[in-house]
Amino acid sequence: MADLPPDAAEIAVEVERITALPGDAADRVPELMTVLHRLVPYAASMMCVLNPELREFELLGDSGYAEPTLAYMRSSEHYHEMELLGMDRDRPPMCVRDAPVPSAELPSWAVHLEPAGFREGVGVTLFSPDGRHLGLITLHTDDPAYPSDEARDFLGSLAPLISDAVDPMRSIVALAKIVAGAQAGVVLTRAGNVLSLPGLVGHPLLRVGSPVLAVAAESLAEGQLQTSFLCPYQSMDGADGHVRITVLPCPSSAPAYLTAVVLISPPGGLRGLTRRELEILGLLVDGWSNQRMANRLVIAQRTVAAHMEHILIKLNAPSRTLAAVRALRLGLYVPQSLIRGRR
Repeated sequence: MADLPPDAAEIAVEVERITALPGDAADRVPELMTVLHRLVPYAASMMCVLNPELREFELLGDSGYAEPTLAYMRSSEHYHEMELLGMDRDRPPMCVRDAPVPSAELPSWAVHLEPAGFREGVGVTLFSPDGRHLGLITLHTDDPAYPSDEARDFLGSLAPLISDAVDPMRSIVALAKIVAGAQAGVVLTRAGNVLSLPGLVGHPLLRVGSPVLAVAAESLAEGQLQTSFLCPYQSMDGADGHVRITVLPCPSSAPAYLTAVVLISPPGGLRGLTRRELEILGLLVDGWSNQRMANRLVIAQRTVAAHMEHILIKLNAPSRTLAAVRALRLGLYVPQSLIRGRR
């Protein structure tokens, strides 16, 4: 068995307790850093999450670094340095003395840290069980005796717990649970990419480039706090129908590159609205006239008017405006970009 540092058992229990605390990741970080100071008497520390699209780090907590040092350590240049050291992979913690290249060749050390009086340090990569690179912890000391090999190795055993404590998906998964019956879901990023949502499967409608995700991104750009709409979808048995798409903005505590949760669930009650009426409602909420609807759907204007009469009855709405409001509120419409061609 590897040698353990003093108080290892108590430190592990404390880290596990903090990891289990409710709330946002940022709420857990100060307590985690206090506990880690018992393991490594650092003079400066940083815990951050990775923005993989910009290849930069977003701070969750820090202490002891000058602002120019922090700016570098958040930057893509620092991330590139981490790549050169192999710290973009799930690997054991690395002290400065463990680096595969001389410290004088590391900009973070030669330009920022050593001139500031630091003499040693350790970096800990944070990964989720499903392989997502979550972030990084750095602990720097003004005494070359710290961290010890035992403390460095013990940090590695704590890394999975700490990763769970700062994983932004924890709050996002909790958010997704408010949609009853969700069958599939993804997290939409600011660059238009998608990430798997733990506990839910993917779906063809939620792949990168999908028109469903384009509608979701448009609703976010318009500042909607939450939106729900219907999408035509053919089931496994070949039957035509709809699925419900729900778009929920990510919590403000989530990293900036994560924008929304997009979920698929059964359509729910449609109040007897037909497929064509749901399409007309999608055009109505965009303010289209009957004539424009007729041109888009390649049907007669009188047919649109007849559908509109049925819609007003089914939604118990005395006017087109109120029908549009109720359709938006209830998610009873197919956005015009999801309307299929002439049938």
